[in-house]
Amino acid sequence: MTTRLLPDIQTEADINTLLNTFYEKVGLDELLGPLFQADAQVHWPQPLVTMQAFWKRVLLNTGGQDGWPLPSSVVLPSTGEHLQRWRQLFLAAVEANFTGPIAETAKNVAQEVARRFEYKRQPRPLLSFLNR
Repeated sequence: MTTRLLPDIQTEADINTLLNTFYEKVGLDELLGPLFQADAQVHWPQPLVTMQAFWKRVLLNTGGQDGWPLPSSVVLPSTGEHLQRWRQLFLAAVEANFTGPIAETAKNVAQEVARRFEYKRQPRPLLSFLNR
């Protein structure tokens, strides 16, 4: 049995492959699919461009638009289950298509994005910054 050697992420086309694979998985997912499909019918083209800009800037050092890794119009519920699934599907999309240092960076960035979203969703007292 031969193992297929996967390329690393190197081009904008690779970013598009990654995002298309990922959002295809999201669309079929029973937990995330309904959230993203409802949003896609109204807002999808622009958020996809924004997400592509984020990943191109982070992985290919292209500069330009800041972008954002999740559509801002999609509101994930308050349970961590949705972010965990988002992370699992993104990592699976990377691993299905790519291997190498930039692919590892993509996985690390996705992990950090999920951690930041999780942190932002946690309730905090109004003046909690004073306790640092």
